[in-house]
Amino acid sequence: MTFDQKMTIFTSWAIPHKTRLNGLMGGLMITLVSCQTPPPINDEDLAAPATPTAPTERLSVPNGGVSDNGPPPPPANSYLAQLPPDATNQLVSLAINIAIPTYLPADMTLANYGIGETATGRPYYWLVYRDNQDRCFAIEYSATGIGDISLENKEPLDHALFGKDYSLYHGKFPNGGAGELPESDLFTDWLEGDDGFYRLVGAGLVNTHDYGQSNCSNISVKEAIAVTESLSYLPTDIRTLDLVPTKPDP
Repeated sequence: MTFDQKMTIFTSWAIPHKTRLNGLMGGLMITLVSCQTPPPINDEDLAAPATPTAPTERLSVPNGGVSDNGPPPPPANSYLAQLPPDATNQLVSLAINIAIPTYLPADMTLANYGIGETATGRPYYWLVYRDNQDRCFAIEYSATGIGDISLENKEPLDHALFGKDYSLYHGKFPNGGAGELPESDLFTDWLEGDDGFYRLVGAGLVNTHDYGQSNCSNISVKEAIAVTESLSYLPTDIRTLDLVPTKPDP
């Protein structure tokens, strides 16, 4: 048998056996790969879920814009006793104890005020409050004593600052032997403090005084008592807005 004939016989046998051998080796490799344990996952490889960020709120300002520099200024009626800074500064300049209401009925706003000195150089002030139903009252101060007048009805006042010997009057004015005047009014005694006298007056006196108001009606007796009994001295250091019950020592 020649060499070429021998090679032909060997090739015809080896090729099919090589194919079967390659298939066997491939299957063995797949089995080995599928049996391997995957490597452990490092915690650092785990991405933390993103935390949502709340949108930054921008504050509205009165002109409809927004401010990036803090809140807008408070409304004019949010100050202590609704006194704007200019009025507060004028009151403090009087160098006396300033009695202000620390309670106001709902919707009551400071409608007008007067601060200054009389022709004789004595200090005075008045604060007029009015609501959206045209109910009015005023807090008045006088440096000197003024004679009290009375009405047909009176209610006792129990004031932590000024004491208990005072009353609130309401109803019609007595008119001697002629009977009662037709107008109904409301006011308190003058409450005596270290620097002068303070009182609450109702619509009748507000309308007749030069307070820039008209067509006022009275608040209720209960509200008038509550306002009067809430009177307290404006703090000397107005930055604290803490009410001081008595005049500080000189």
